[in-house]
Amino acid sequence: MTDSRFPYLIAVDGGGTSCRFALLKSGATPPQQLVVTGGSANVYTAPDQAVVTLSAGLADLQRQSGLTDEVFSQIPVYAGLAGVIDRESAARVAEALPQAHVRVEDDRMPAVVGALGEETASLIGVGTGSFLGRQVAGQVTLIGGHGTVLGDEASGGWLGRRVLQLTLQAAEGVEPMTPLLRSCLRDYSNETAKIVRFAQTARPVAFGAYAPRVAKAAAEGDAAGRRLMAEGAEYLCNGLQALGRRPEEPVYHIGGVAAQYAAYLPADVADYLRGAEGSPLDGALELSRRFAREIAQEAV
Repeated sequence: MTDSRFPYLIAVDGGGTSCRFALLKSGATPPQQLVVTGGSANVYTAPDQAVVTLSAGLADLQRQSGLTDEVFSQIPVYAGLAGVIDRESAARVAEALPQAHVRVEDDRMPAVVGALGEETASLIGVGTGSFLGRQVAGQVTLIGGHGTVLGDEASGGWLGRRVLQLTLQAAEGVEPMTPLLRSCLRDYSNETAKIVRFAQTARPVAFGAYAPRVAKAAAEGDAAGRRLMAEGAEYLCNGLQALGRRPEEPVYHIGGVAAQYAAYLPADVADYLRGAEGSPLDGALELSRRFAREIAQEAV
């Protein structure tokens, strides 16, 4: 529920590929929700385009809702956006939007809240990239998610880079050759130079295409595959420890690669793995509710 001052809420789940905008009328029974989609909104790589995308999405919401400018402009907006690396970048985007009340945060925040609800628990988000989070009494702590160059450990992109690195080393006799590494080498006609050329321009998603092969090979006993999955699992365990996860505390997971690590995690983690409770858009709506309550309290 929201404060009666704000019968409407707006939430944005913004990614580098597309965005979803939700307008919630909380006073209705049952609550009414309008959702529209828009283009990309990566605050780090294309901040101006992010503002354009957000402005257009908000305008689309208003057009479809039929709300007046006076009403619509006062609706609290919570936006979880890709590429928000600090408060300054978030503030610049918030100030550029037409709404009176806007909060912009890292897109990991709504992912955590959407997955966990109000529960005290941890989250591993492992897809093409990766991050971890933990929520305690509504307060969220995040680690990881620093991108393909310096971070994203255990992710699909990371698995792809590591398996190609091992492939090069095995081709040169530094590491033992395995069926997995031999298959990767064959992808490039057994020419290491072609692997190097690929890696110079490949996007994370291209590296991530190797993740299913690594996971499958590991499950079949390939030494290189098992080594990489074990390395990724170790990072995830270290991250959960750094977040302060308690024994028997649930660990929720999101992303296409996360569940592949279940067999490589210790029992005190694997036994408590859970699927996400809700989506990042659900999380953004909950954070919009919290934001509205803060505004109302400040006005008292």
